[in-house]
Amino acid sequence: MTVNIPVFDRSTRPTVLIIDDDPGLRDLVRMTCERERFTVVTADGAGEGIELARKHTPDIVLLDVIMPDGDGRDVCRTIRQFSQAPILMLTALNERVDVVEGFESGADDYLRKPFYLEELTARMRALLRRMPAATEPLVAAGRQISIDRRRRYVVVRGAEIELTPTEYSLLLMLAERAGEAVDHETLRAGVWGGGGQRDRAGSLKVYIWHLRQKLERDPQQPTCLLTERGIGYRLAP
Repeated sequence: MTVNIPVFDRSTRPTVLIIDDDPGLRDLVRMTCERERFTVVTADGAGEGIELARKHTPDIVLLDVIMPDGDGRDVCRTIRQFSQAPILMLTALNERVDVVEGFESGADDYLRKPFYLEELTARMRALLRRMPAATEPLVAAGRQISIDRRRRYVVVRGAEIELTPTEYSLLLMLAERAGEAVDHETLRAGVWGGGGQRDRAGSLKVYIWHLRQKLERDPQQPTCLLTERGIGYRLAP
């Protein structure tokens, strides 16, 4: 019997987001990843990391646990609300309970500091091999909608449409859960973060309206982006 093992494709340039407050380590990891043909985005703290994760839709995230402006495990939980990209947590914490908490927050792998750079890149490639779907278009609404997550463009019924970063983030969250009702709070937290969610209630309705203008044949009678009354919104599978 022949077993086909996925191979990490070095001809592509997957995007890695590095979130770490240590500038020396961050630069060292950045240079290593660039040599391994990754496109690299860096953040020096929790808040910036979440913002860049939304903006750049990375293929993989390297996430420090202890940062001055937040706990990496909380950052992991927030990113998980809008992205399924593999998350590799980096930490100096050595207790078993810390590792368990990291996995429970949504991490895919855990690497203790100090670490060998060769081991880091090997783990990154292994995580990417387990996520082949991330390189395939994400489709919804009976294949009327196709999303290329790597290039960040959206095709609706054969024609490419332009979306703002917020519209794209909102559509991606719904498409990754196509067929499921996603509640208002989850959508607001995933697109705008945990703070000021009450103030975002009106904004969510506005952005849903804008998305319908671009997705639907008749925005007044939507068949793709549906309202689940009292819950939130659902993108047809």
